[in-house]
Parts: sequence; C-alpha cells; structure tokens
Amino acid sequence: MEQKGTFYVTAKGDLEPLPTDDHVHYFEIQASYDEKQQLEHLFAKMHANNKQEGLDIFSPKRHFSESHAEYHRGKDSKLVYELFRYLYLLGTEKTKREIEEMEVLPELYEASHDTIEKVK
Repeated sequence: MEQKGTFYVTAKGDLEPLPTDDHVHYFEIQASYDEKQQLEHLFAKMHANNKQEGLDIFSPKRHFSESHAEYHRGKDSKLVYELFRYLYLLGTEKTKREIEEMEVLPELYEASHDTIEKVK
C-alpha cells in the first residue's frame, strides 16, 4: 500500500507540507504521491482555463459570444466540482466537515452539468 502524507491545500492550489501562514485557510488532506499529482493536475487545468478566458477579451468574436462564455463557465464549474470532490475524498475529518458545511458539491455538480449540456 502506498504511503500517504499530510498536505495543506491553499485556495491558489499550492500543496504545502505544513501550514505557513495563520491568515490563510487550508484544506488538510492525506494523499499518496499519485493522488497529490492528480490534485496538482486539476489545479493546473483550472489555471490554464482561467488564462484562456483572459485571452478571450482580445477576440471580439469570442468576447461577445455568450456561447463561449457559457462554455468557459461550465468548464470552470466542472473543474471546481472535481477539485472539491477530490479534496473531500482525500480530506481529513475536519476538511470533510468544512466542505459539507459549505454545501458546494451538489450545487457545483448541477451547475457544471447543466451548463455543459446547454452548450453541446
């Protein structure tokens, strides 16, 4: 069985071995090397999608097209859902409680799937 380590995940997607700032909220997780890599990959996809959205402003056709905006919102919602779902699965009891209290998973799931279906 693969050994798991404790990591602290920031909102920006950094995975730290120890919390470094008392003013930053962290999600504490227990993850193997492969699970950590998967989580980092999800954050990288999220950052790449956000950069693509930033490029759209220079393309009038894409900038004023609601279908492109709808597509990116749906893609963002799906990625955020996957991130929270994975954080929940890897999370400590405290992290799981925090995510449950946020009540984001069902809403994110519905929003991501509704938006993606509209765009298809």
